[in-house]
Amino acid sequence: MPDKLYVKVDSIAVKDSFDGKYKSSLPKRITAAFEKAIDRSSKLTTEPPADKKEEGLYLTGTLSLKQTDKGVEAKLSMVLATWPKKSMFATASSEASTEVANPARIDKDVDAVIDALLEDAQSKVVKVFEKRAK
Repeated sequence: MPDKLYVKVDSIAVKDSFDGKYKSSLPKRITAAFEKAIDRSSKLTTEPPADKKEEGLYLTGTLSLKQTDKGVEAKLSMVLATWPKKSMFATASSEASTEVANPARIDKDVDAVIDALLEDAQSKVVKVFEKRAK
């Protein structure tokens, strides 16, 4: 079996958030979700290669999480690049939203929006990276 292509997943930054607690909790959650999706691929890995000069791929991005008068909406903008040069070759974005029926349960609504966002974003990123892995 050929070696898997290394993907460096940088922390996803939260640039806008209606509640400061999400700025600290969501980057770890999103980064871990991308790492798991990449590691499930038969062509990709987040395990750094033994040869530090070996080229790979790079993922970073920003999340915007907003509370609207009807609910919560999120947009994830991602940059896909080569590693270690960080030469961008593609961008991708995903959006999700939900209505908030009970403001006291907004954390569950945020979780639902992030889950939907990640499902879409992971599939987009992995497909693009797998094409480059040959």
